[in-house]
Amino acid sequence: MLRAQENKKRALISLSGIWEIKKDKSTEEEDIRPIAVPGSWNEQYQDFLYEEGKMRYKKTFHLSKDFEEKAIRLYFEAVNTRSEIYLNGEKVGENEVGYLPFEIDITDKVKFEEENILEVLVENELRTDSFPAGNTPQEDLLVGTADRRPSTNFDFLNYGGIIRPVTIEITNKEKITDIMVDTSLSSPKEKRGIINFEILTNANNNGTIEVVIAGEKHQKDIENGKADVKVELENAKFWNLENPYLYDVEINLKRKDQTLDSYKMKIGIRKIRWDSKNLYLNDEPLKLKGFGKHEEFPVLGQGTFYPLIVKDYNLLKWIGANSFRTSHYPYTEDWLDLADQLGILVIDEAPHVGITRYHYNDETTKLCVKNIKRMIDRDKNHPSVIMWSVANEPESTHPKSEEFFKQLYETAKKSDKTRPVTFVSCMDMPGREDVSLKYFDIICINRYFGWYVFQGRLDEAISALNENLEYVYKKYNKPILLTEFGADAIPGYHYDPPIMFSEEYQKELIKRYIEVIESKDYTLGEHIWAFADFKTQEEVKRPILNHKGVFTRDRQPKIVAHYLRDIWK
Repeated sequence: MLRAQENKKRALISLSGIWEIKKDKSTEEEDIRPIAVPGSWNEQYQDFLYEEGKMRYKKTFHLSKDFEEKAIRLYFEAVNTRSEIYLNGEKVGENEVGYLPFEIDITDKVKFEEENILEVLVENELRTDSFPAGNTPQEDLLVGTADRRPSTNFDFLNYGGIIRPVTIEITNKEKITDIMVDTSLSSPKEKRGIINFEILTNANNNGTIEVVIAGEKHQKDIENGKADVKVELENAKFWNLENPYLYDVEINLKRKDQTLDSYKMKIGIRKIRWDSKNLYLNDEPLKLKGFGKHEEFPVLGQGTFYPLIVKDYNLLKWIGANSFRTSHYPYTEDWLDLADQLGILVIDEAPHVGITRYHYNDETTKLCVKNIKRMIDRDKNHPSVIMWSVANEPESTHPKSEEFFKQLYETAKKSDKTRPVTFVSCMDMPGREDVSLKYFDIICINRYFGWYVFQGRLDEAISALNENLEYVYKKYNKPILLTEFGADAIPGYHYDPPIMFSEEYQKELIKRYIEVIESKDYTLGEHIWAFADFKTQEEVKRPILNHKGVFTRDRQPKIVAHYLRDIWK
């Protein structure tokens, strides 16, 4: 599925703006309220903070008769979480997961030069055996407490709503439907770029695909709805951290001298590989410096907010980071566009957080397989994406997790053989053996010695960290990335000597972790938890926010940010 785009052959109508919202069962006119789209409902109204739905959104639009012979689709960038779509009272589609795009063909449903009524029924209920994960019995919880409010299996607010833009795309009925770009056969040493394009279309055998790149045109006839085009570039400019060069590409669907459809994109030529100790970009070993973070901000909640994207990249560059993980769900694709442009590496994570033994069933397995395919389908052409993560902190000690995660690994590898696949484990230490990590290419682990265990006892914490890293590497003989470590620091809290919750303690813990990490030749670097403070559930250890951010929720630096800038820059 291609992202909606406006160009010489495609038109877009944005439905972003103010919609109407009401609780689904309400019949009272006064219960209808204005709501901003994109954005979560949780912080737009006080009584919606913990709302799980069902909520009914409504928006009207008009289309010109000029579009009567065109193909028309609705493109939702993301709705959290389960949704049903109605057009003029008729159900036209549904979706069962958040954070990923979906499309609905409304060509034969829409009215021209009349009012169209679009309604989206959204529900975000916590589910023990699905997503968003929650309401799990206390004895089976890995993280947190069952009486936290709401009772989630994860440590961020359960945001709901139409969180990303909605657009109407108008095209010719014969069009390009998907594009896959593979540069893995390129040779950085010889500066030879080899780009394999696989282009899908609904034009069957009737037409030609034209690829325009670097001032050259490459054509191939369509066979069975597909055209494979190979482009070789001598003295190619490779995408890397110092010079994230992007080639402009235009792909045209042509019949004789007529252009039926066109699609523009930017691509980077780069090669990823890995061995037992390192991850390589263009045959050069990488050391990752960065964060786990959240796509979250006051009032907006989760959602597409362009000033925040720009600000966060500004801070990533300021602090000297080169990477981040989209914890714990795929971010809006605009994040990846800027990562491509600015030379930031991304670990792209599926929306599978809070998995417990209750998820290890056929129905949830099928859902997770589908989600991974959809994530890779959306993000496969971004050079900044260097790794796929299929889950965060699951109950991967449970015997049933082994077959579950084996299937998820195989799904990701079948979808994309060019990138490593991981999941992020908080398990795997003596007496708490992870049974699923063995299938994965890179070992990603979260460790909180000095915070949740060995509280305030940094010498013991660092000794435990060192011992655990040696244990994990000896067991798997694969590169290790610490994807989370850190400590809460309440902004403005200071203490000498450093004690828990002070900014000094956060800095000292992170400093000593990094010293251990960088002393190992099998570690890929450090991803600190977290980039910025964020809203989460109510419980005794979470004073309104999770305060593990290096920056505050409104993006002001704590003491540790200046330390990291000194060592990373």
